[in-house]
Amino acid sequence: MKNVLLLLSVVFSSLFSTVSLAQTAKSISKDEALAISQKQFVGKDVEYYILCNSTSAVHGQNIVMTDAGKLQTAILNRPVYRYSINTPTSTEDDHDFVGMDITSKAGNLADALGNNIYNVDSLVVRGTVDAADIRTLWDASFKGRLSVINLENAEIENGIVPEDAFWHQKEQLDPSWEFINTIHLRRIILPDGVKRIEEGAFAYCINLEEINIPSSLQYLGTYAFSDCVSLKTDPLIFPEGFERFGQLVFSDCSSLTGKVVLPSTIKEIDDGAFFRSKITSINLPEGLERIGLAAFYACRLEEIWIPNSCQDLSSPTLFQQNYFLKRIHLPEGLDRIPNGFADACLKLQEINIPSSVKSIGIKAFQQCYSLKKIELPNGLETIEKDAFWHCDSLEQIVFPATLKMLGQESCSYISELKRIYCMASEPPVCEESTLNPGNTPFGDYEPVHNLSTPNDIPVYVPVGSAEKYRKAWGWDYFTNFIETDDFPTAIHNVTIEHYDSKNCVYDLMGRKVINPQKGQVYIKNGKKILFAY
Repeated sequence: MKNVLLLLSVVFSSLFSTVSLAQTAKSISKDEALAISQKQFVGKDVEYYILCNSTSAVHGQNIVMTDAGKLQTAILNRPVYRYSINTPTSTEDDHDFVGMDITSKAGNLADALGNNIYNVDSLVVRGTVDAADIRTLWDASFKGRLSVINLENAEIENGIVPEDAFWHQKEQLDPSWEFINTIHLRRIILPDGVKRIEEGAFAYCINLEEINIPSSLQYLGTYAFSDCVSLKTDPLIFPEGFERFGQLVFSDCSSLTGKVVLPSTIKEIDDGAFFRSKITSINLPEGLERIGLAAFYACRLEEIWIPNSCQDLSSPTLFQQNYFLKRIHLPEGLDRIPNGFADACLKLQEINIPSSVKSIGIKAFQQCYSLKKIELPNGLETIEKDAFWHCDSLEQIVFPATLKMLGQESCSYISELKRIYCMASEPPVCEESTLNPGNTPFGDYEPVHNLSTPNDIPVYVPVGSAEKYRKAWGWDYFTNFIETDDFPTAIHNVTIEHYDSKNCVYDLMGRKVINPQKGQVYIKNGKKILFAY
């Protein structure tokens, strides 16, 4: 019960009577805090979003943080701490609850708290809060026991939560470089008017469970909530006007689950923004222009729809190790699928590859075990190293006539492959494996186990070209070439139709389309159509 009351003590303090900005302070009892919070919760349509309802605390625990590993360091050049976490020992059962409501001028918070600075459990602050006051809040949470902070009716100077506001490496990083000493902070309510939360503001606040997103917020800086392993949300909603995530802003927030809702104003998601969080859903709105390196690495996403406005997907490992990801929609106009794009997305079943794509990067779909079908567009020229390595469930591959090169082991270890169609009259160049010299893009000439891509499957090639394929290094891996002019296309039984408002038109992912575009393929009445005005 004490934990509950500590958490609720300063929830939504707007029902407190108005006090002047003259420096004042008053104590509030547990019963008063509970009554206020209950009144505020009942029937109130809040304009900001609480990230968690949990009242559990982690005081008194030693938490060993997950090693971010070589990958994180190599990919993101992040200064990785591989230390145990010392959480402050809880004294909740040994002291009287101290809740305070303070009105103070900028820079005077420490004086207003006085001797209570290290005794206060929960705090409501009114008036102007500057950098010195925020330092006082950190001090009270680090050296004292302050766990709940309500700034809802305060004004943060310049609308900026400053850099490293609640993370001070000099004091918190143990001289032995073996431990990080964390603060008690479990919940903070920020006021509307906050436009920026700067770099590292809440980094390594491992007890932080709840924080609201002010309606005025425009930017979250690098590492802003990095390693906040207790932070929770569902949904996490960002307001219209929000423009950008900094690097690694929610990286390793291992309790951050559920849905993220982004506004139409966001333009960029920077490197590692949700790196190894556990979000399951995110909308990427039209207007988004860039997704950075490893932005969604090792999340728990189930479906990704990338808008046509987002043409900067050049950074590697964007969705690598999203083990539950089933569907990906790529934007029209994209010319390259980057390295490691969906590497080890074990449940991936559907992906469209736009007609604009010229190359598929290294390990782009490596170990996508559930991928049974892939439609490669006419215009594709290069499939790079390991692009489809170990895509065990693929049953058919149709290489377009434009294909010029197959990278090292790009189509190796596809154990269920039943047939290959290659529409190019001249055999695409095959790269020899540098890791396994002698191996073709399809595997070893003498497969030693049944996981290799079968070399006796039919390979269909244009009439008059079979002999070229038999003599071409890499293609000579196969033993059964069949000449044909009857190649499958990505689109079957296509009709051409004009817009008819009386009939619903859907895209190839099954989504209703309001304004069909000329030259695009849609589903209408269960059939594929090529739309024309």
